[in-house]
Amino acid sequence: MERNPVENNFVTRFLLGLAVVFGMVLGGGAVGWSLSTAGLPFGVWIGTAVGALAVFIAFAVWYGRYDASFSAA
Repeated sequence: MERNPVENNFVTRFLLGLAVVFGMVLGGGAVGWSLSTAGLPFGVWIGTAVGALAVFIAFAVWYGRYDASFSAA
């Protein structure tokens, strides 16, 4: 069973993790800002949590498919 190239190198794992965290910050900030301008109570907090969770779930689905492509032989 072959490991994918991301898992073989510490630097690529670190950079991918950093990119995911940065994406969660951007996604959470965008949804939080839009809910705060809508005037919802606690819109910033709820929007940030929902936006960050959505980015993480999207990445997890994508990476799961990517990783499975290396173990399918």
